[in-house]
Amino acid sequence: MATVSIIKSGKVDVKKSLDFINFQPKECELAVIKPNFCAPMSPSTGATTDIRILEQIFKMYEGLAEEIVVIESDGYTSSAKENFKMTGAKEVCDYYGVKFTNLSRDIRIPVEMDYGTLRDFKVPRTILKADVFINVPVMKTHRITTVSLALKNMVGIIPGRKGIYHPKIGGAISDLMRIRAPDVNIMDGIIAMEGNGPVNGQPKKMGIIMASTDAVALDTVCCKVMGVNPISVGHITEAGYNGYGEYSINRIRVVGQSIDSVRDRFDLP
Repeated sequence: MATVSIIKSGKVDVKKSLDFINFQPKECELAVIKPNFCAPMSPSTGATTDIRILEQIFKMYEGLAEEIVVIESDGYTSSAKENFKMTGAKEVCDYYGVKFTNLSRDIRIPVEMDYGTLRDFKVPRTILKADVFINVPVMKTHRITTVSLALKNMVGIIPGRKGIYHPKIGGAISDLMRIRAPDVNIMDGIIAMEGNGPVNGQPKKMGIIMASTDAVALDTVCCKVMGVNPISVGHITEAGYNGYGEYSINRIRVVGQSIDSVRDRFDLP
């Protein structure tokens, strides 16, 4: 049974959210972290990952990982480098000696795989080298996909044009999960976004962090928290149907806070 933790606290506590799902950081050569830095916007807007979560992950892997790398690809209207700086992530990464890799500039390696949607896709080398892959999305609505959560954050791995995959976003996400599924997903619900997300919506203070090793289960529970029926979100059900996680709420164990205790209906696009 998949497990999803929900932590509501006055302070950011990533370790507690991971303890609830029994995820323990281990020694590794390369820990790769994928936040959501889709735009040059502060986390206070609800558009980008709170850098306090990154900082706590850095501290957790100090002395365990030989190298920690934060990754992102270029956005639709801004570069990953610009977004990295404007979110405040560059400053905290420099302090901890953590590297940043723009996947749009990374070496791309062809991988023989039976892709359904990502035809002739070459995978950024950093993804393939990762011993631990940590996905750190933001709890947001999305004008095309209804929500942008753990699964949708995976689209940021695509180094080139992403919009071309929106008509078949479920298939693209399933392909990405086939290439390299995250080892753990940490949902930033501290300041979320509702309305016309993923960048033009309104910030929504939720004060929660969620975590799971199962991205599909995490998104399913997150939808319930947001007042969205997860069955109506095509890319979630498709990923679940294809075997990349649990999408039946009845087969997901929620620990920490209950869904009802943190539920707050989001305005949709």
